[in-house]
Amino acid sequence: MAIIGKPNVGKSTLLNAILNEEKAIVSEIPGTTRDAIEDTIVIGGYSFRFIDTAGLRASEDVIETIGIERTWEKIGEASIILYVFDATEQSFEDVTIAISELKKPNEGNPFNLVLIGNKADKLKKLPKGFKEFVEYETIFVSGKRKENIHLIAEHLVEVVRKSKTSDGTIVSNTRHYDSLKHAHESIVTIRQGLQDGVSPDLLTVDIHRALYHLGEITGVITTDEILGAIFSRFCVGK
Repeated sequence: MAIIGKPNVGKSTLLNAILNEEKAIVSEIPGTTRDAIEDTIVIGGYSFRFIDTAGLRASEDVIETIGIERTWEKIGEASIILYVFDATEQSFEDVTIAISELKKPNEGNPFNLVLIGNKADKLKKLPKGFKEFVEYETIFVSGKRKENIHLIAEHLVEVVRKSKTSDGTIVSNTRHYDSLKHAHESIVTIRQGLQDGVSPDLLTVDIHRALYHLGEITGVITTDEILGAIFSRFCVGK
């Protein structure tokens, strides 16, 4: 669960509220979080790993820039993205623009996004537009007062339950998830290569990579044996 957003919108406060402990440093100074801070908590029987990230903005600070680059890495790795925005300052239009920017590097990939309007305790009424915004779940909270934090937890548990396959299987091991994700990426590349008529010799690298990542889970796959079976069956040559 990557917690992202602009500086000073309350990402670290939200992380502390979810974990119910002072895990991240909270400050009024923008850019306090320079690197990813993470911890794991069990909610509804499921293990969630929350990652607080550096605020997204243009910066000339070298260290902060590195932190922002790592934020984009975490966005690409996350199963669910919690986009936190300041409900007292950021309008519906501001948030929709931010979402479009997030979509650009993730185009074509599943995009599980939850909008978290923080500092709702300072609002007299909810901002316009969000009630009609049905594409993404929008939850208004107060990280400082720990109000409506339970709504985030309930929604995340519901997302996990819906993600179960028909036989009830769910991948809860982070290492297994990463291995399956990398194997899937290689398989997609292989399929595209076959459609484009790429030489089988060039596809062997991706086949090796896919089998390697599957082997990280099973511990019994030998890539040479499997490759030999593939080439002998399909007569694509070596």
